[in-house]
Amino acid sequence: MIKKIMIATDGSDTSKKAAMIGIDIAHRANGSITAVYVMEILRLAHLPGYATMPGLKEKILELMQEEGQQATQFVEDQAQMMDVSCDKIVAQGSPSEEILKISQSQGMDLLIMGSLGRTGMEKFLLGSVAEKVVLQSPIPVLLVKGESTI
Repeated sequence: MIKKIMIATDGSDTSKKAAMIGIDIAHRANGSITAVYVMEILRLAHLPGYATMPGLKEKILELMQEEGQQATQFVEDQAQMMDVSCDKIVAQGSPSEEILKISQSQGMDLLIMGSLGRTGMEKFLLGSVAEKVVLQSPIPVLLVKGESTI
């Protein structure tokens, strides 16, 4: 039985669509959800001036934290409207690795995420977070299709 559902969100329209589906499943199963946003801080080191400009690193981290809070708050707000219990996690690290680690450590029954978030073209160059999660997850993963721009 599916009782604990993790919704990985990046704040994109596709992840919002995935959240709505996850909340509906949790509501029907009388389950709960955990909204997870992962701040990918490793990529920041490649930004020009990231390490040398005073305050830039802190400001970017602050903005990422705020974005994570907004993304998970959207999920929580939607869950409250459906009377579904919701926890929120904002983590740092590699999105695919953190999503997998959190889903396992929290004992999730189902992981839901969008198949196309903010990195539409990148998935062809680097491999998408969704693909990595699907290939490595020991628990079921439900991918919600995003609107393709190609």
